[in-house]
Amino acid sequence: MKNKEKINKVIVLFISILLMATPVLATSGNANTPVQYTVNYILGIDTAFTVTPAGAETSMDFNPAATSSQNVEPDSQVKATNTPWAVITNNGNVAQNFSVNLTAAQSSYASVNISNSSVFTQQVLLSATAQIPTGWSNVASSGTANLYAIANFTNLPGGTTSKTLQINSAAS
Repeated sequence: MKNKEKINKVIVLFISILLMATPVLATSGNANTPVQYTVNYILGIDTAFTVTPAGAETSMDFNPAATSSQNVEPDSQVKATNTPWAVITNNGNVAQNFSVNLTAAQSSYASVNISNSSVFTQQVLLSATAQIPTGWSNVASSGTANLYAIANFTNLPGGTTSKTLQINSAAS
């Protein structure tokens, strides 16, 4: 019985120390000293987005007619009908800036320009540096941006060569 009494005393002591260490949550006030609290409005930032390529594309494929060709569109993109290679949709809850880049330096025989417009106004040259094409900044929640691409080739070697295209987002 003595052990049980000792255990009970230790538990009561532990709970007493714990209660003394717990801060008091009540705040006193009166007519001359109002009680004030900060009110926080907390919205988790969601920067989700989707990229929907035209057709059934899973890669951006350029098929030039010759080793040196200009203004080559990727498969499924049709500038004449305003069909972009892909549409980027802001699925988040805040406005976003989208940027685009390659994950490695562009090959010397190819240059690819990206635009939000089928007439390629204010286009950016695709490189390893992330860039924001006109129309890709401050895209509202549920808003969209278009990805049009056009490539120029000089002495393109035969076969398939690849680079990785990356689309990034950040809250505006």
